Amino acid sequence: MINSSETLNELKKLIHWKKSKKFYAKKLEITEEEVSELLKELRNTENSEDSNFFKNADKEVSESVKKVNIGKGIVESTITSNFEPKNDLDLAELHKINLDEYIITNYWSKMLPSGKFTSSIFSKRKGPSDYTAEDFSKFLKNYKPNKVEINKTKLDSGKDTIDVELSISDFHLAKRYIEGNNDINKRVKLFHDMTKDLMVKTSKVYNIDTVVFPISNDFFHTDNYQNQTTQGTPQDTIMEYDSEYELGFSMLIDSINIQRTYSNKVIVVLVPGNHDKTKSFYLAHALDIYFSDDKDVEFLRDSSPVKALTLGNTFIGYHHGNCKIESLPLLFATHSIWGKMFGNSKYQEVHTGDKHHYMAKEIKGCRIQQMPSLSDADRWHRDSGYVHSVRAALLLGYDKKEGKVCEFEKRI
Repeated sequence: MINSSETLNELKKLIHWKKSKKFYAKKLEITEEEVSELLKELRNTENSEDSNFFKNADKEVSESVKKVNIGKGIVESTITSNFEPKNDLDLAELHKINLDEYIITNYWSKMLPSGKFTSSIFSKRKGPSDYTAEDFSKFLKNYKPNKVEINKTKLDSGKDTIDVELSISDFHLAKRYIEGNNDINKRVKLFHDMTKDLMVKTSKVYNIDTVVFPISNDFFHTDNYQNQTTQGTPQDTIMEYDSEYELGFSMLIDSINIQRTYSNKVIVVLVPGNHDKTKSFYLAHALDIYFSDDKDVEFLRDSSPVKALTLGNTFIGYHHGNCKIESLPLLFATHSIWGKMFGNSKYQEVHTGDKHHYMAKEIKGCRIQQMPSLSDADRWHRDSGYVHSVRAALLLGYDKKEGKVCEFEKRI
C-alpha cells in the first residue's frame, strides 16, 4: 500500500510537467493504476487548483503536422500528445479524420524519451469498395428529401384525355460549364421549372392520364468517386460524385411528385446513359423503394439499355442513342421481348438522347426522335465544336387511337 497523502502531494508537484502516467508512475515508484487512482482523487478535490488541468491533460497536443493531397484524396498526419491512442477511433478523433469520408490505411504510435507519445496516421478518401451497408443505412436514416404535397387536379369533361412523355434528357447535373452558369441551385430550379411549366401548359389543353418519364439518359455527369464516366473518362465537375447523387435523388422525387399532381399515373423508365450507367441504376432502384407505397407510380428499371412500352396504339422504344441510331427500329422489331409489341402497334417510335440536339427522322414508317438537352457546353464540347445547340425540354402527347397529337417545347 502507498502512503496516499504523501504520494498525492508528490504527484501534485509533478503534474505541471505535463507528462504521461507511465512517467509519473516511474518517478513515484508506483503502478500506473495507482497513478490513475490518485488522479481521480485530485479531480474530485473541491477547489483543487489542479483539477482543471487534469480534466484536459489527457487530451493535450503539443505538436501537430498534417499533409493533405486533395487530388489523390490522401491525408498524412503526425501528432505528439501526452496520451497514447488506444484504437482507430481514438486516432481518428485525435487527428481529426472524418471516418464517414476517409478510411485509415496505416498508423503507428510510440513513446518518446520525454514520456510523451507520437502517432502517425495515413488515410485515404473512401472509394466505392470501402463503403459498407452501415454507411448506406446511415445515409438513408439522415436523408430527408423535399416533399411536394400531392393534390390531384380534377378532370375536365370538356377536354380530351391523352398520355404524355416528359423528356428532360442529358441533364448532366454536375457538369462544369465552360462559359455558362455553374450555380447548382439554379440548375435545380431549372429542372423543376421545366417539369412544372410543361405539365401546366399541357393540362390547360388536355386531361393527362399517364406520364412516361425517362430518367438517366446522362442525368448524372459522372459515375464514380474519381469523377469519371462509366468508361473511365475524366470529367470537369462542380460537385463530388456522392453530392451529385444525393441532390439528384431529391430532385427526381420532387419532379415525379409534380407530375403526379397533373396526372393519374407516372411510369418512370430507366434509360442507362454512357456517363452514369451504374449510378443511374442505383438511383432508379432507390426511387422505386421510395415510391413503393404509391400505387400511381410505376417503374421500368432493369439494367438493359433498351426499354419499350405502348401508349394506346403507339409503340415507343427507348435507347440512350450512343450507337448507330438508324439500326434501332430493326433492333426493336426483332427483339425477343419487344418485337411482338412493335408489330402489333399501329405507330412505332424510337426515342434517344446522347447528342444534345434535336433531330427527327423516319425509317420505314418508324420515327426516330433524338431529344434536345438543357445542358450547356463543357471543355470537350467547346474544343470539339459541338456548340450552339438549342437547349430545351419536350413534352409529347399521345391519343390512345390517333397516336401523337401534340408536342410542347420549353427552351432556355
